[in-house]
Order: sequence, then structure tokens, then C-alpha cells
Amino acid sequence: MPGDVARWLFWVQARRAMPAAHPRLVRAVLPAWRLHALASVGGDGPALLADEYQRSFGTIGDAVAGARRVAFRAHYEELLLGHLTTQNWARYLTFQGRDHLDAALAKKKGAIILFPHAGNFMMMIAAVSLAGYPYTQYAARGLAPPEVAREHPELFGHNWFRAETRKAREASEDRLPARFLTLETPLRQLFRRLADNEIVGIAFDGRVGSKFMRLPYLRRQALLNPGPYRMAMATGAAIVPTMVECPPSGPDICTFGSPIWPGTHTVRSLAQASLAPVERWLRDHPEQYGTWLLHCRRRNAVDDHPLFLDYAPDDRWKRHDG
Repeated sequence: MPGDVARWLFWVQARRAMPAAHPRLVRAVLPAWRLHALASVGGDGPALLADEYQRSFGTIGDAVAGARRVAFRAHYEELLLGHLTTQNWARYLTFQGRDHLDAALAKKKGAIILFPHAGNFMMMIAAVSLAGYPYTQYAARGLAPPEVAREHPELFGHNWFRAETRKAREASEDRLPARFLTLETPLRQLFRRLADNEIVGIAFDGRVGSKFMRLPYLRRQALLNPGPYRMAMATGAAIVPTMVECPPSGPDICTFGSPIWPGTHTVRSLAQASLAPVERWLRDHPEQYGTWLLHCRRRNAVDDHPLFLDYAPDDRWKRHDG
């Protein structure tokens, strides 16, 4: 409960004080990540994160400290979402390779922005939609289902503070031009968005869904959802690998990779082709991925499809290995 109260104070109360019109004032707080790291010393986080970096990249270096910096910045900047406009978003994020996104849309079949949970991906969603692109994000929303909350109260227990925090975060997202669709939404709506030459955004390493396939990823074996690749093959939409960096200073950087057309690909080969540029980018920016690596490691026993198989607590994942 104390942690839930602290998160409520941050996500709900601190959001109201964000001076979005003054980027220098916003960024003046970013060096506080060191104080935040000192205040949160203890627990298994640093050790687990170091182990994750060793497994995924073969080295640790200063990635753990970098991951803490990125986590602080990404969470802090998410407080801006309810305050961003078409006039001020470019002060907080810059595009690289925007021509790649435009080239994908030029075929009039829509585009699938496929990204990892790295850096400030929420700022990317905000920026793309505020830049004038019709954008729909497919994502998990709301609190965990009651049965999951009962089974894992330490991770997903329901209370007033958690509910109000989730409500505030999603209300800020809903102020963006972007649409947010969840698992409860029929998939045909995503197909309609692509048919209208719009953008659909999907985090390929997300854990929502019921179908997964085993793929090599970051020197390990991972379970990833085949849905985005099947959608691309069914619609002819290009996949645009997208990565977002939280640098030590200045605006966030969103990089759009070259469009990958489904063509004659199989689901598996299209997935591998789409993962390749992301893996190259992650090897150059490992600190951007620490938050998600740790998140998935700590939740490895929640379902039958942990992100990486080397920490699966049992063999239930084998039902997805086909």
C-alpha cells in the first residue's frame, strides 16, 4: 500500500504541476534520477537487471545505471501526456527516418509501427499522433483481471490508489489524438485502420494475447506474438521498426527503420526480418531496454508465456512451441 500511495502521488498529483510550455524547466528535474536511484537502493532489482544484461547482451558495463536514468526520464516525461499539443510536442521528441514512415504509407495499405518497450515509447505514440498521422495503438489497459490479482496480489492487487492511478494515466493518454484499442476490441477494427491507410502501433514484446511463437531474440529464445506479422501479411501493410531513445540531454529521439514489406515472407521469416534492425539498435542502446527486461523477469511466473524461456518456471511455455 505505501508504494501504491507513492505512485498515486506521482502519477496523479505531480502531473498537474508539469510546466509543459517550458522544456528547460521540465528537463531541469532529470538529473534527479541519481537521487531516485539512491533512495531505491536495496532489493533484488540491480542484481536481476545485471543478470538480464549479461544474458541478453553478453556484457553489463554501465547499462544498469543507464537503465535507471532512462526509467526515471521515461516515467517522468509520461506526466506530460495530458499537456502535449500540436504546438509543443516537437520540443520533447525529434524524428529520425520519418521518410521511412511516409514511404510505408505511400503504398496506401497502412503501416504497422512495431516497437520494443524501450526508451520513452509513450512519447513516440503522442508525437506521431500529434504530428498529424492517424494512429491507433493496440495495448493492454486497465487493471489486471480479478483472478490474476487474487493469484498475484504482490504485483496486481486492486485498491483505490491503484485504480485512481490507472484512471489518471489512461485519461491523459485519451487526450491525445491517438486511439487506444485493447484485447476486447475485435481485430477487424485494426484491419479497417490499415485499409484506411492509417498507422497501427504494436509493441512486439508485449505479453498480451493468447498465441505466441518461439523465436531467437537477443541471444536467447523468446516467446513473441505472431499477430503483427500475420496482420501485415493479410493486409499488405509494411512493418516499420521503430525505436525511441531517452538521451542524457535534449529531446527524445524516435528512429523509424526502413519499411519491411510482407511480400513472400512466412510469418516466421517476417518476424525475424523485423527483429533484426531492433536488435542492432538495442545492442547500441542497451540501457533503453532495462525497464522492460526487469519487468518481464519479475513477472515470469504470471502466465505460460514469459518473454524469455531461460527463466520460465515450468514447461507450460511448450504449448506455444510449434
